Amino acid sequence: MTGFFGMVPAAVGMSSAAEAGIGEEMAATTAAGGAALTGVLPMAPDADSAQFAAALNAAGAEYLAMAAEHVGQRAAYSGAQGLAGVTGPAVDAINAATL
Repeated sequence: MTGFFGMVPAAVGMSSAAEAGIGEEMAATTAAGGAALTGVLPMAPDADSAQFAAALNAAGAEYLAMAAEHVGQRAAYSGAQGLAGVTGPAVDAINAATL
């Protein structure tokens, strides 16, 4: 353990890799289901069916947008963890060298 907070760089690195993997998996499964969520066709040639299909397509598009945002947040978190896993020991080494 290093530093004031007792960070374990290897554990932070593993957590960063896990977050990246989860984000990649979420992106892949969301992309695979995207056509089903936004490709709804009207059941009949009437205005109600057309409006219902449009509402389902809009809901699917909104879901895909939120899922993409979530994936982006996971990627940012993973990157921050990766940076912290490297920065923490470097700062500790610099501090030890200055003492």
